[in-house]
Amino acid sequence: MTATPRRIAAVALLAAVLGLQLVPAQAAGTGPQDLPEPTGEMLDKSVRAWDPAGSVRIWDLSGSVKDVDEVKTKGKETTISLSTDILFTPDSSTLPDSVSAKVEALVAKVPRGASVKVNGHTDSVKGTIDNKVLSTDRAKAVAAVLKKVRPDLELKVKGLAATEPAVREDADDPSSFAANRRVEIIFAN
Repeated sequence: MTATPRRIAAVALLAAVLGLQLVPAQAAGTGPQDLPEPTGEMLDKSVRAWDPAGSVRIWDLSGSVKDVDEVKTKGKETTISLSTDILFTPDSSTLPDSVSAKVEALVAKVPRGASVKVNGHTDSVKGTIDNKVLSTDRAKAVAAVLKKVRPDLELKVKGLAATEPAVREDADDPSSFAANRRVEIIFAN
């Protein structure tokens, strides 16, 4: 039987796991088949018990996935708030093509011919693009999708930057900044 490089490597690995010292084939006989039969003690030393109690980590994913939208009705007015963190890349106002179907579903209940406000909002952090420009461009992008899926609506588009925060921003809570980055679609019921 000829020893192949793969077989030699396997024998070397087995010997290392079993704590055996290999000697050249010429000195030990004819080859790997001449290795001693491993004892129970050798096998016991080569096996490590796995303790799952200390090595398994459970992750709580509740609250880690956020919907693209939030719909609130107050009195006779409904506000659909779209998270810009999900819709846009940072400092961008380009919407992915997949947004049209979602927006169409969200505005399905808007009355025909309704007057709809599309307001863009940012957080107070200054980025590479002025927040007023960014909020206006994002509102325009959402309005363009609305016009495409609901041409009957009368749209009033405005960029408000950080002038109307949804929540008070807290430097220790990044989600407070994220909550303020949004585009709102507002209409009367």
